[in-house]
Amino acid sequence: MDGKSKRFSELLNSAQKILITSHISPDPDAVCSVLLLGTTLRSNFPDKKISLVLEEKPARNIEFLESFSEIEFQPVLEAAEKLKPELFIILDAPNLERCSRHSGVELRGLINNAKTKFVIIDHHEEYGKDESDIYINSRRPATAQEVYELLFEKLNLKKPAGYAQTTLLGIISDTDRHKFDNPVHRETYRIVSDLLDAGASIEELETSMERYDAAQLKVLNNLISNVTDSGRGYTYSFIDDELAKDWLATAKSPDSFKLACELFTQQFLKNFEDNFWGFIVYTDIASGVGVYGVSLRSASKIKDVSKIAYKLGGGGHKAAAGAKFKADNISQALEKVKKALEIFGK
Repeated sequence: MDGKSKRFSELLNSAQKILITSHISPDPDAVCSVLLLGTTLRSNFPDKKISLVLEEKPARNIEFLESFSEIEFQPVLEAAEKLKPELFIILDAPNLERCSRHSGVELRGLINNAKTKFVIIDHHEEYGKDESDIYINSRRPATAQEVYELLFEKLNLKKPAGYAQTTLLGIISDTDRHKFDNPVHRETYRIVSDLLDAGASIEELETSMERYDAAQLKVLNNLISNVTDSGRGYTYSFIDDELAKDWLATAKSPDSFKLACELFTQQFLKNFEDNFWGFIVYTDIASGVGVYGVSLRSASKIKDVSKIAYKLGGGGHKAAAGAKFKADNISQALEKVKKALEIFGK
C-alpha cells in the first residue's frame, strides 16, 4: 500500500459521515465512479453514514446500473449542510466549482470552516486543482479505473454487487471503447478482462445506452448542417438558437438534447476532411437561455483542448474537454470560444 492509499484508509476509518460527489453535467464515468466508491464503502463500512450526491442527472440513460437509485440528485451544498460530513470526496473533477453550478465558493467555505477532510480522485489535467488532504491522480483513462485500483488492489476491500458492470461502463465510456491512446493499456485491459470474467458485458451496456429518438436526430441534423471548416485546422459547428428555444418551449429533456450533441461530437467533430480537432457550441438546455456550452475534441497529440476549456471556466482531458459560459446569442458564444482558442494558438 502506497502513502496516499494508506492515508485514504486512515481518513475512511476515522470518518463516520462521508459525502461523495462528482461534476455537474455528469458523464457515465462520473456517475460510475460515485457508484463504485459509494457502494463499496457502504458494503465494507455498514455503520457509517455515506451519501452519494450529484447536482444533475446524466444525459445518457444509465439508470439500469445496479444501485443507481442510491444516488441523491440535489444541490451538493444543501446535502453537505444537512449531513455535515467529516470526509468530503469529489471524483472525476479537480475542484468544487466543477461539482456545483452555483455554490462552489460556499462549499469551499463550509469545508474549510468545519475543517472537513477533503479528498480528490481524478484523472484529468490538473488545471485549477483545489487544495486537498489527499489528491489521487495516476492518469488512468477513467476515474472509475482509479477508484477500482484504489479500492480493490490497494485497500483490498470487498467488492459490492454490480461493481463489474459499473466499472466497465466508466472505462469504456471515457475511452470511447478503447479508441484513445492509453499509456497504461496493459493495466486497463487486465482490469477489463477481469470485469468481463465477472459477468460484465460491453454489448449489453452499449445496447442499453445507444438509443435515440426523432427529436434528437433533428439536433444531429442541425449540427451537420452547420458544420464549418475553419481553414485553420479545426472544424466547428453549433445549434441554432431557434432550435434550442423550441426545445425549451416544449419542455423536452435537457439530457436528451445533450446526448444528441454528444453523438455528433464523438462521431464527426475530429473526423471531418483534413481536420483533427474542433468544437461545437450550443445552448445549455439545463440552464436555459443565455448560458452556452462548448464541447471540444481532438485526436491524440494534435491539440490540448483542455486549455481552451479551462480558459472558458471548464476543464477536461487534452483530447476531450468542455465548459459552460454566458452569452447573449449563439454568434456571441462562438466568438467567445474563438477568442479563447486564439490565446493558445490556432
